[in-house]
Amino acid sequence: MRKFIEEYLGISDEMLLRSLLEHSKVEQVKRGKLLISSGEMQTAIPILVSGVFRGFVLDEEGREVTDCFASQPGSFVMGCGGLKEPSRVSFEAISDSEVLMIPLEPLLETLMQSKELMALYNRVLQEALQRHWELKILLLQCSAMGRYQWFLKKYPGLIDDVSNKHIASFLGMTPVTLSRLRQKLKILTGSTSGVLKR
Repeated sequence: MRKFIEEYLGISDEMLLRSLLEHSKVEQVKRGKLLISSGEMQTAIPILVSGVFRGFVLDEEGREVTDCFASQPGSFVMGCGGLKEPSRVSFEAISDSEVLMIPLEPLLETLMQSKELMALYNRVLQEALQRHWELKILLLQCSAMGRYQWFLKKYPGLIDDVSNKHIASFLGMTPVTLSRLRQKLKILTGSTSGVLKR
């Protein structure tokens, strides 16, 4: 766990490392289980060790709309930017997964005293904002094929792990449209990954 915190969170301060190791624990989350529900107050910050999570919200008719994916180790699986706010997003495990759970209370006590921890928090917020704007511009400016090709580059290999329904919802299209795009790209490139086979 120490190596994971050093490598993926960039924490090197020995006292901070010891504090995180003392309070944190790794939890297993089975496929299909909710890690966080919308409206729930987060008492810990989950950081992805392995596996895949899907963030989703419910529309006015109660249908799930996929908001994001967490698939890279070190990703923060958080449903809000503030540390004392209820989650705005539900997170479901798409595969059997592991998360490092860092309790919020000891973290908040340390946050104002640690430049390293504050820098990490600011970096996480900046990355979340960047992802938000990237997706917003993508949905407004790109064709369905452009959005699909972006997904293939942004989330390599995830197309084989996540259902068409969830990916289509994330990219603002129907599952039927996504299936057609996958077929078209497969014919053009000889691959469902969208990469030309040599």
